[in-house]
Amino acid sequence: MPRGAKFAVLFPFHVRRRNFKPNVSLFLFSECSFNETVDAPLSPMQHNFSSPYYPNGYPGNTTCGWYITAPENHTVALHLTYRLNNNAKNDKVEVYDINGSERSLINFFRRSYSTKTVTIYSKFNSLYVLFKSEDQTLWRAKGLFVSYTAVTQGKLISLLA
Repeated sequence: MPRGAKFAVLFPFHVRRRNFKPNVSLFLFSECSFNETVDAPLSPMQHNFSSPYYPNGYPGNTTCGWYITAPENHTVALHLTYRLNNNAKNDKVEVYDINGSERSLINFFRRSYSTKTVTIYSKFNSLYVLFKSEDQTLWRAKGLFVSYTAVTQGKLISLLA
C-alpha cells in the first residue's frame, strides 16, 4: 500500500451473530476536495474521477467539487454515471457551466432507484461538478463516476446535429 494511503473495510451489513465470517471489501480511496481543478484531455482521450468509495457506496456529510477546463475553442464533454440514495432527499450532483467568473446551472440530479448515465456538453470551455451528501451514514448507493474529454466546438455542433 502506498505510504499515506487511506483505506476502508466495509461490511455488507451489520454483524450481530457469533462466529460470523463476513465477506470483507478492502479498497483504497482518496478523499475528494471541494475545489479541485482538472484539465480535460483532447478527444478521444478521457480522464475520470469519482465520489469517495465509488462504486461501493459513499460517505455522508461529504462535499466534493471539480472544475474541468478544456483548451480554448473547445468544450467539455462530460459522461456522468450516478446512483444516489433514494431515501436521501438532499444528496445531489449539480453541473454548472463556467463563463469567466459566472456560473450557471446546466442540470442537477437527486435520488435514483437505479444507475443512470447522462452526457452533458458545456457551452464554454469550463464546467463545475458538485457532489454533496448530507446524511451521516455510508450509503450503499454507488455514488458518482465521471469521465470527461475536450472536444472542438465544430465537432460538438456535428455531434448535436
